Amino acid sequence: MKNSNLVKMFRFQFLQYRNRVTIRTFNKEVYILKTNLMVQNVETNEVRKIEEIYYDIRTVRNIAGKIIAKRRNKKNELFFITTETRAKVI
Repeated sequence: MKNSNLVKMFRFQFLQYRNRVTIRTFNKEVYILKTNLMVQNVETNEVRKIEEIYYDIRTVRNIAGKIIAKRRNKKNELFFITTETRAKVI
């Protein structure tokens, strides 16, 4: 995954994916994006603000399982994967 082909993802870009993505963190927790940038833990049903987990997000996938955004490690930024790049990465 080359950073030159990827676009940095900002928190407000999550608005368009409400109830259509799962978010996996580095500590293996899985969340579903809800309205108003809230996320709900799949196992515990705990609801949190996306700001609380944003820097722990590793992978964002749509319902079909395609990767929308990815962070290689905690020190990197979260990058949006475009359709052209997605074919190269996966």
